[in-house]
Amino acid sequence: MKATPKLFTALTLVLIIAAVFYGSYSLLREATVTMPSLFHPPSGSRLLMSMHGFQFIQTEQGNISWRMNANSADLFENKEAQLKNIEIIYTSSDKDKKEASVFGERGTMDTTNGNASIRRQSKDVKIVTSDGYLLTTNSLSWKAGDRLVWTTEPFKLLGKEIYLEGVGFSANVDMRTIVVKNNVKAVLQE
Repeated sequence: MKATPKLFTALTLVLIIAAVFYGSYSLLREATVTMPSLFHPPSGSRLLMSMHGFQFIQTEQGNISWRMNANSADLFENKEAQLKNIEIIYTSSDKDKKEASVFGERGTMDTTNGNASIRRQSKDVKIVTSDGYLLTTNSLSWKAGDRLVWTTEPFKLLGKEIYLEGVGFSANVDMRTIVVKNNVKAVLQE
């Protein structure tokens, strides 16, 4: 069988391409290749998921100690959730099961430990308790493990027997103790 020039040319071309691929592989198999910055994701946390309707619940000994509901949430790679239209409901561990609810428009939460911060946008951040107290402020932080809320901002607290205002406070979520930092004004009512 006689080799034709076209067959010889095609065979030579295939061998040259194979040699180029093998030579490139041999040179680059140990090399570190970096991507141009154009192809890298932006620095900081990457958005993993956006959702409408978000709920986070913490239980202690089989009982719900607090739960968070938000109309929407953006979940990021660093375990942070950015929340909109938030409600957090705390239930006391006592027999009476008193509740305190926090309402806010914007907030962030660390999904690994439940710690959160809520801030005012157009409406005050509010805490409403089942025994009739209302607290308003511009921002509020929550430490889930200690069941502690606090702010460094001005606040107002209104109850059946007391009106209290000041700048900065910390309190347990059951609102049984509150420590006011500065500019305390209190009016006791009958």
